[in-house]
Amino acid sequence: MEFDGRIIRVLPTKRGTSQRGEWMSLPFVFAYYENADQRWEDKVLLETIDHNIMAEIAKYCVVGADGKVVVENGSVKLKVTDIKCKCGFSHNVKEVARRDGSGMAIFNEMRCYKLDFGASVAQNQPSAPTQPAQPVVQVGDDDLPF
Repeated sequence: MEFDGRIIRVLPTKRGTSQRGEWMSLPFVFAYYENADQRWEDKVLLETIDHNIMAEIAKYCVVGADGKVVVENGSVKLKVTDIKCKCGFSHNVKEVARRDGSGMAIFNEMRCYKLDFGASVAQNQPSAPTQPAQPVVQVGDDDLPF
């Protein structure tokens, strides 16, 4: 699935070691509108293991004097409030044997496989609305169609 939306939060990378070797993933929150009328924004926690996508997201992260990204309150500090992009992601369910041998654990896996920014960091700054607000129309009890 691919949606136009925005990255609103980036979390610190997760690292580990599996039977195949060391791995790293970058979790982030992607907000988008799935419905045509754009009344309800959906948000999903996605992860990517693609180092190219991680490098693109890193361009929007604040880096400290030590060369590491700045983390505040459990989130990576961003240069902009949200990162407009087109995101392709897939979902799956994984079953994994529990370490204590008490059965299987089942969890959702939401993976980002494509991220297209199409704009530089400077162009991604929030801007003021270009259209004037529409006037509010009051409807009286007599105007109802039923």
